[in-house]
Amino acid sequence: MVYIHNQKHLKPIIRIDRVIMLVGRIYELCIAYIIISTPHLPHNMYNKLSKIQNLFLINTMRLVKIKYCFAFIVILLTLITFLISFNFIPTGFKHRTIIESKSPQPVTVTEKNHIFFLKTHKCASSTVQNILMRFGHMENLDFLLPTIHNYIGNPIHFNTSMVSNKYSTVDGKFDMFVHHTRYSQEVKSVMRSGTIYVTILREPAALFQSLYSFYHFDKKYKCNLTEFITNRLSNKTSANHIKRYNNKLGINQMNWDLGMVTNDFENIDMINKHINMIERDFDFVMIFEYLDASLVLLAHIMQWPLEKMAYLPLNSRKNTYKQILSNDDVDRLLKVNMADNMLYKRFLLKFKKMVSKYGIEKLKKEIKRLMAINQEILEMCVQSVANKGYAGTISYKLKANTNAICKYIAMNELKYTSYLREIQYERQKKYNELDKLMNN
Repeated sequence: MVYIHNQKHLKPIIRIDRVIMLVGRIYELCIAYIIISTPHLPHNMYNKLSKIQNLFLINTMRLVKIKYCFAFIVILLTLITFLISFNFIPTGFKHRTIIESKSPQPVTVTEKNHIFFLKTHKCASSTVQNILMRFGHMENLDFLLPTIHNYIGNPIHFNTSMVSNKYSTVDGKFDMFVHHTRYSQEVKSVMRSGTIYVTILREPAALFQSLYSFYHFDKKYKCNLTEFITNRLSNKTSANHIKRYNNKLGINQMNWDLGMVTNDFENIDMINKHINMIERDFDFVMIFEYLDASLVLLAHIMQWPLEKMAYLPLNSRKNTYKQILSNDDVDRLLKVNMADNMLYKRFLLKFKKMVSKYGIEKLKKEIKRLMAINQEILEMCVQSVANKGYAGTISYKLKANTNAICKYIAMNELKYTSYLREIQYERQKKYNELDKLMNN
């Protein structure tokens, strides 16, 4: 390096020819490394790399001036980066582009296909049941079905002898149990591994009012609900000794459906013990008054698309059928339904915690979306709505030439159950014929 004297300071002059030769030597080393580390490189590629080197040196000597010397360094670094990018120079780690590094990895979501739904009376359980029956039907799942009608047990607690061989499965286990029963822990022995246990509860006074009207208790007890409350429900002891309608309907209906014995209805310790058992056994308890929110949470638990929760209300009635009760009458109903009131309060509090954990704003958005889905179904499927069902329940007249979704979403429980029995019977028949062939 040579210094030229200046009045103010000394300026270093960089010999451009040396810089160029240095760059050329580095490039030669890169080519040599490529040849050594890439034995599969085509032979004609060697000649091309040499020509690139010669052109690089000749053109550089002609065009480059001193002030561009730093640009050579940038070019050199760019060249090395280019070679590394195309794996000519191995680096020992896997190269990833910016797009690849920022691309979200696909998340695998597995739908849960096993569910036990304890169907409680007059808690919108028929609507929930229809959702589950449609899912299981479309997914070709195995249902535990009643031999006739729509009950599997009740008033007797469920036991395995109630399972019909006519509609059984190869392993004797089931994906779905969604019909009326009276809960016992024997249910677990017939459900497949990974089953989600679900039920639904309702405010006890409103529930009893609905029971009284829907099942025509007035005809059995020869009085309207107000008179019944005044004359028959004067105290808890007398109320609990009133014979259950059809041996299965009456005071503390939810706890009855969940397996509690009537002798424990007035024993607070036994009530709490039973509620604790329900809390251990059941993964999710829905709340009637917040049905849409419950369905959103159920979809989340089951990992189902929200569209699977679409519904038309079934086995429900308009408020015009409800008798207006005084506050005293409501208080009396809550006292005689003490076990149900304790059950409802426990799981309402738990439901609030689940809502908080899920996120209230997120839940509102999903409720809005579910309502839009239901409205779309209504407009697509239903021509008119009437109150021609049992006890004045809502019935639907479907539009002509509707699709399968419309057909099944408006189908009542007994008809749908009969249809599923036919499917499952034919399936079991073919299994038996195959077993018979192989055994012979």
